[in-house]
Amino acid sequence: MSAEIATYVAKKNQKPVFICTHCEYSTVKWMGQCPGCGKWNTLEERILSSTPSRKIRSSIKPASITEKEKSDSITRLSSKMKEFDKLLGGGIVPGSVILLAGDPGVGKSTFLLALAKSGYRCLYVSGEESLSQVQDRAKRVGAMLPTVLFLHETSLETILAVIEKEKPDLVFIDSIQTVYSGEARGFAGSVSQIRDAAGMFLELAKRMNIPFVLTGHITKEGQIAGPRLLEHAVDVVLYFEHEKKGPYRFIRAIKNRFGATGEIAVFQMTSSGLQEIPPNKTLVNITESGGIGSILFPQMEGSRVLLHEIQALVTPTGFANGRRVGENIDLSRIHLIAAILEKYMSMRLSECDIFIRVRGGTPLKDPAADLALLLAMASSFLEKPIPAAVAAFGEVSLSGDIRPASETKERLKALLAYKIQKVFVGSKAEASPYPDQAIRVLQTLNEIPAALGS
Repeated sequence: MSAEIATYVAKKNQKPVFICTHCEYSTVKWMGQCPGCGKWNTLEERILSSTPSRKIRSSIKPASITEKEKSDSITRLSSKMKEFDKLLGGGIVPGSVILLAGDPGVGKSTFLLALAKSGYRCLYVSGEESLSQVQDRAKRVGAMLPTVLFLHETSLETILAVIEKEKPDLVFIDSIQTVYSGEARGFAGSVSQIRDAAGMFLELAKRMNIPFVLTGHITKEGQIAGPRLLEHAVDVVLYFEHEKKGPYRFIRAIKNRFGATGEIAVFQMTSSGLQEIPPNKTLVNITESGGIGSILFPQMEGSRVLLHEIQALVTPTGFANGRRVGENIDLSRIHLIAAILEKYMSMRLSECDIFIRVRGGTPLKDPAADLALLLAMASSFLEKPIPAAVAAFGEVSLSGDIRPASETKERLKALLAYKIQKVFVGSKAEASPYPDQAIRVLQTLNEIPAALGS
C-alpha cells in the first residue's frame, strides 16, 4: 500500500466530533449553544478514531476470590485526630484518594494543615496560595514543621514529576480545579481538565501507594464542581459543611470504600485552627432549653448522636393565611406537623404564623424528630411550658399515631450521658439505661396535653 493510500485510509477512519467542555455533551455538528447544559460557545472539535487500537496482554490471568493477598491487613495512617480517623474507618488507607469538598472559606486549607501535623512527610501542592500565605496560616495552626513540603504549582506534569522524585507519605492537592494539563483540552477547572488530572493522580496513588487528599469547590447547587466522574473515581468523598454564622464545622462521609457512609466528625474553628469536638460534648446549652415551645432532640448522624434544640413560636396571623418560617428545617415538615395537629387535636394552626428554629449545627432531617417538633408547636400554641433538660423523639404517622424511632437504645444512652432529666418516646427500648420514672411513652396525640402539663 502506498503512502498516499495509507494517509487517505487514516483520515477516513478519523471522525470529527464536537464536545462540550462544561458537560461533555457530544454532537457531530457545531452549535453555538450546548443542548446538554445550555452554555454558549463551549463546543470544541475533537478527532476520534473509528478504529482504536487496544493492547492485549495475554499474560494476565484472573485470580480466585478466595486467594490470600500478600498482606492480609492494611496498615492505615493515623491523622492524630480521633474523630477523623473514625470517620474514615480507622485511618487513612495507603494508596487511597480522598476528595474533600466544601464552600469557599469553610476551612479546607486549614484542615489540610491539621492533617500535616500528623508527623508524616507531607507534600502540600497549592495552586491558589503562595508560600508566604500558607506559612502565615501554618504558624497560626502550629504546622511549621520540617516534614511539611510546599509546592506552588498548577502544571499537572510538574506536580507528578515532583511527587515521583520526593516520594512523600501524604500528598495534598489544593485544589483539583486549579490543576492544568497541557495535553488536555479546555481551561483549568473544565470537565476535561479535572477528569484528566484526577485520573493521573489516581493512577499515581495506586502505583506508589501514596494517599492523596484533593480539595474541591462546591457550586451554587451544592454539588462538587466538575464531572460526576470525579466522585465515582475517588475512594472517599467528604463534604465539609459549616454552621451559618457559627464556629462549628462538620465533615460528612458521602462515599467511603473503607468504612461506613453517613458518619460525621465535628470540629470547632478557633484562632489556632480546627479543634475536635468529642461525642460527649453538646453543641447546645442544655440549661438554656425549656420554656414555652422549646425542647431537645437527639439526632442520629451516622453512629453519633447530636443534641439539637427545637424552638417553636405559634402566634395568631395578621394575614389571610398563616406563614411558615423555618431555620435549619424543611418547610414541608412544618406544614405536615401543623396539619396533623389541626386535624387530630383541633388546633387552628391555619390561622396562625409558625416560626421554627433548630439549633445544634446540622439541619433537622431525622424522621424521629416528628414528636419533638409536635411537642414544641403544641407547647407554644397551648402556652404550656416544657421544663429544662427534657428531650423527645419518635415518629408521627399521618393517622395520628406515635410510633417508635430507630436506634432508640443508642439515643437514650447518649441522653443519659448528657444528663437529660426526662424523655418522651414513642416506645421504650429493651434494657433501657433510663429509670422508668424518667421515660414517658406516648402512643396517641390525645396524650400530648397531659404530657405537657406533667
